[in-house]
Amino acid sequence: MFFRLLRLILVLMLAVSAQPSFDAMAQAIGQGSAQLIVDQQKVVQDLAAKTDGLEKKVADDAEDDAALVDVRLQLEDLSRAALNSALAFRSRLADINNRIEVLGPPPAQGQPQEPAIVTNERGALAAEKAEINAVIASAQNLSIRINGLIDKIGVMRSDLFRNFLAKRYELTDALSPQAFSDAHDQFTGLYKAVSSWLIFAFKFKLQAVLAAALMALGLAAVLLVGGRRLFGRIFEPDPSIEAPSYLSRLSVAFWSTLLPSAALSVFLASTVFFFNYYNVLRGDIGVFLNALLAVIAVVFCVNRLTNAALEPRLPNWRLIPVETGPARWLVRLTTAMAVVIGFNNFLSVVNDKMGS
Repeated sequence: MFFRLLRLILVLMLAVSAQPSFDAMAQAIGQGSAQLIVDQQKVVQDLAAKTDGLEKKVADDAEDDAALVDVRLQLEDLSRAALNSALAFRSRLADINNRIEVLGPPPAQGQPQEPAIVTNERGALAAEKAEINAVIASAQNLSIRINGLIDKIGVMRSDLFRNFLAKRYELTDALSPQAFSDAHDQFTGLYKAVSSWLIFAFKFKLQAVLAAALMALGLAAVLLVGGRRLFGRIFEPDPSIEAPSYLSRLSVAFWSTLLPSAALSVFLASTVFFFNYYNVLRGDIGVFLNALLAVIAVVFCVNRLTNAALEPRLPNWRLIPVETGPARWLVRLTTAMAVVIGFNNFLSVVNDKMGS
């Protein structure tokens, strides 16, 4: 009896002495979690403020596609930051759930009361978990809001693209008598500039013009004949091959575009070089000639590329699976488009030079 009483006294003494340490530990853990909650609340508030600013920017830049793209990228960064804020509590929530599971449920009615330290700890853990869940809910709601803004930007950009394609332009000014009069003046000025240069060149620079032209033509002949002798088998498809491999077709298309285009570019560049070397060109004519030769090179390259890819004459060597008739029309239309775009660029150069 005496020993049993002594053992009970020792247990009570240990419980009393351990309670402050348990309280101190719980308080330290609670303070650390409280600081984390405060930090993440501030993070979520900052993200919400940035989201408000970006939402206002979306409304202000509704017609600017580039600005909308920039805002979307920033919103995606904010969405990731909100998700990271919610994930910051993962380890602490796991610890809380494990501790609550260890403590077990509170005693049912009629059962002996549990120690106050257990009840207090369970209540503190429940309150802490509620605060953490509130912060996580705020971060999740913010993430949902940000994703909604991202989807809204996608819809706005789609509308901008459709409106751009369906936009109507007023052609009254472009087809007005004043426009035709200005175009006539520009062409007249171009004709006078070119004709005066030709008269001067043939009257005073005839030998230089002939020398430059002959040297350029000679170089072109060397490139044409030598290129066909050296590389003829590389870029000329063999009609006798009924089913060439895709790699063979791709190789022929590549070299049949590259080599002739490179040869023509060398010829055009040498023409400009020899004309400049013999002082045949003057300032404005040099600009016009450079622009014209650039247009010729681009149109030739586009024509070679479309012919190589579509090959209207040899269906077996065709890279794109289309019928022969549409292939011919595609080559014509693509070349015509290149001519129109090149001519437009040439006229822009002429307009800038004549206007200055």
